[in-house]
Amino acid sequence: MPVRDNIVDSRFRGMAVKVSLVNGDELEGVIDDVARYELGLLVREDLYIVFRHGINYLEVGAVDLHGERSDELEDSLIGSDFVGFDVEVLLINNKKLVGRLMKISRYELGIRVEDKGFIIPKSSVLYIRLRKF
Repeated sequence: MPVRDNIVDSRFRGMAVKVSLVNGDELEGVIDDVARYELGLLVREDLYIVFRHGINYLEVGAVDLHGERSDELEDSLIGSDFVGFDVEVLLINNKKLVGRLMKISRYELGIRVEDKGFIIPKSSVLYIRLRKF
């Protein structure tokens, strides 16, 4: 199976999400469209084009991560062996997320934290602490 570039793809169209941006702003709306480097987000009556490099994380329902999944990434230390591990993720805005690693793609991680799912661009991560050893 080929490696997915992003967890957030066309399957997320129509999904309500909360988007935390690297500048501290938050947008809450519905994903209207998805491209490799941008997301179209409907917020009330306005359409936002959100660039993925500006995203700290997307908050979705835990079930929206659709179970555990990973693909083999030859150029990455974090691979399928780590799916299911309890992790602590420190983001570039100093926010810590503590949960379970559920999905890995080339550019994003899916973390379940209680009843929420977080899809995090790897570019927004300072470190991941694996807590299962």
